[in-house]
Amino acid sequence: MWQHHYLIHAMRMEELRAEADRERRWRLEDLENGRVGAPVPGNARVLAARGIAALSRGAARIARRLDARVPVEVRAERLVRDA
Repeated sequence: MWQHHYLIHAMRMEELRAEADRERRWRLEDLENGRVGAPVPGNARVLAARGIAALSRGAARIARRLDARVPVEVRAERLVRDA
C-alpha cells in the first residue's frame, strides 16, 4: 500500500516540476520579448477555482435550504411524480 502512495506522490511531484518548468520558460520568453510584468499563468486558474468553489458552496447552501422545506413523510416516488 505504501508503494502505491509513493507512486502517486512521485507522479504528482513530476507534474509540479513540469508545470514550474513551463512557467519559468514562459517568464523567460516574456522577458526576452520585452513583456515585463506579464500575468503569471497560474493566477487565472486560481481565480477561476476560487469562483467555482464559491458557486459550489452557494449551490450546496441552497440545496440544504430546499431539502429542509420538504417534509420527511413525503416519499421519493411522490416527489418524482409531481416534478
